[in-house]
Amino acid sequence: MAHSFEYQLALKRSHTWVREVPAVSAEGPKIAFKLLLLFLLTLYSNIAVIYKEQIDAYRPALVIAVAALFMMVIELGQNRQRFRLMWPQGAMLIAFLGVCVVSTFGAIYVRHSVEQTSDFAKIVLVYLLLENVITSERRLRTVMFTMIIGGLFPAIGTIHRYVSGVFIEGSRAAWRGIFSNPNEDAYALVILIPLALAVANKLGWLTRLAIWTAVATYLLAIFLTFSRGGLIGLFGMLGLMGWKQKSMVVKAGMVAALLIGLIVIGMFWNRNSGGLTGIKNDTTVNQRLATFKAGVLMFMHNPLLGVGPGDSMVAYPLYVPKEAHCGCQDQLVVHNSFIQVLAETGIFGFIPFTIFVFSSLYHAWALEKGPIGTYAMALELALVGFVMCSLSGGFTYTWWPYLLAGLTAAAKRIGDSVNTENAHAV
Repeated sequence: MAHSFEYQLALKRSHTWVREVPAVSAEGPKIAFKLLLLFLLTLYSNIAVIYKEQIDAYRPALVIAVAALFMMVIELGQNRQRFRLMWPQGAMLIAFLGVCVVSTFGAIYVRHSVEQTSDFAKIVLVYLLLENVITSERRLRTVMFTMIIGGLFPAIGTIHRYVSGVFIEGSRAAWRGIFSNPNEDAYALVILIPLALAVANKLGWLTRLAIWTAVATYLLAIFLTFSRGGLIGLFGMLGLMGWKQKSMVVKAGMVAALLIGLIVIGMFWNRNSGGLTGIKNDTTVNQRLATFKAGVLMFMHNPLLGVGPGDSMVAYPLYVPKEAHCGCQDQLVVHNSFIQVLAETGIFGFIPFTIFVFSSLYHAWALEKGPIGTYAMALELALVGFVMCSLSGGFTYTWWPYLLAGLTAAAKRIGDSVNTENAHAV
């Protein structure tokens, strides 16, 4: 009888342990997740730039990111969870960072290259944070929703500056900090649109209305940047979104909306440096073509490790073709992310970077028919928007592709976990 009682007591304890520990582990790091949300809001709000004199010395975004990483390590240990690194994009991202580090030793301007690599290392750490703290569909949706809210800061800021008459190149609007370049401002907002539509699809009508209002704000801000690359990325992304719709009525509606959008843009486009016509003689277009040629020359002269991370701008006057009579002999970054990678990190950097981007894109596409297909399609469309915008912009070291890839890696693990649970239930 005593033996039976002891056995039942041990069995009860065993069941209690089995029931409680997986519940904690499945949820993932709590404090690190909250700090991640705070970091994203800090990043989008540019609070350190707006209140530069008061808080810039404290580096709030960096402090929050470091605190989140620290808590992630602590909480993973407490929850008996292992550190996650998705193959192949996680390994390729770390490999690309390693190439950047090695490339700095032979860089044209070592100090600038080291600073760029240090900044990029912070992005890599936040990618690892995303992959390890987003452990459920609810958390994935929460992060996307936080990014949607964060995107209102640069969108409203861009609109406000345009209304206030604060222009770049005479007629273009942008905001501050990482959104101070109209092209980067536009592309950062373009990639938020599919995320916003995916989140709105899962929520109530009032929240949907609020998110659709946010999307309208993004679209107006994108237009006011007068970024041709941003508009191409936007229309390409929306065209793919329409193609993926099952209903022919929805597809026809998307096509009609795109045509109306093109007509409206053609009627109200206002860019002093060039419009949508006369592209051949446009100065900025010729500048971009000159940076493409210069970037290729940098790669040909430094095929293995390039001229150094971020140093294509420094090397540009040395490699710009003499026949490029576009008034662009000053320092310019290569206006194509893939050519930029070739120029600055050589073939050793180009291979892992390209695998990283397109493996993330593939995983997002492969998840579309799974349990989190709505979010996966949004991530795929956002990554497509990045790729299209990158064809005319040097966005290699910006935050957004790595945030999207981190969300995709987390989404894949969530989808795999749900599929495994369903299989066991069957």
